[in-house]
Amino acid sequence: MLREVLNFLEVKPDGMYIDATLGGGGYTKTISDLLSDKGKILSIDLDPLAIENFNQFKTKKNIIVNDNFSNIEKIVLENFSEEDRFDGIVADLGLSSAQLEDVNRGFSFNNQYSLDMSFGPKIENDTFWIVNNYKQFELENIIKEYGEEPWAKKIAEKIVESRKKSKINNSQQLAEIISSAIPKKFWSRRINPATKTFQALRMETNGEIENLENFLQKSVELLKVGGRLIVVSFHSLEDRAVKIFFKKITLSESFKIVTKKPVAAQEDEIGVNNRSRSAKLRVLEKIK
Repeated sequence: MLREVLNFLEVKPDGMYIDATLGGGGYTKTISDLLSDKGKILSIDLDPLAIENFNQFKTKKNIIVNDNFSNIEKIVLENFSEEDRFDGIVADLGLSSAQLEDVNRGFSFNNQYSLDMSFGPKIENDTFWIVNNYKQFELENIIKEYGEEPWAKKIAEKIVESRKKSKINNSQQLAEIISSAIPKKFWSRRINPATKTFQALRMETNGEIENLENFLQKSVELLKVGGRLIVVSFHSLEDRAVKIFFKKITLSESFKIVTKKPVAAQEDEIGVNNRSRSAKLRVLEKIK
């Protein structure tokens, strides 16, 4: 949703901005091109792959940091003065194409090599550990809550039943197990039957909701008057967290919600990028 983000961001040539989720680098590169030599943009990503891929585009305007966006306050203090505030902060919570296509990750339903859905360096309780060690009720709860999957109980049962025979080692194997738990007549025509469960496991692996809430709380403190926080979410739980936070923070009368309803991707973008069909964009502005 680059077009919509730029429209709400209203980039100032000498401004200071944060791209809290560098990803494929689309937002950062476009904002950088609109900045003068006096402008600055801080870009953050937990994934070393995103940092590596963007290095070819890096200029003096760019500060690139490999870290979790929930640590935004610490990152800013390490790279700017304590008084510095920003004209705009944007966070796009979707996965980049590079992450989805990385053979060393488990985001793809066809990956035969990995079950790793972590955004950053390998962690102890990764997706492989969760799938092979969580109790059945724990799996059911996260699949139901984070995936909003009506077949959560059957899927959890099938995972536990399968791992008793042998460990579940890769995403292709897991996707097949999940699909077998859902009767074919209930399969969606639009998405893989394992989509919601994969989403839930990814969110559990990375602590996404907790990190998002921490990011929102810290990011609003870094805005200038007139500065805007823009969040693009792809999951109802993420969007709900953003919506609730925005409503709560406006009680202070220092902020206003710019988007009364979430902004969706336009048809031309959905035609090119089908994943954008679930995108919801919300904007908050600091007014005093």
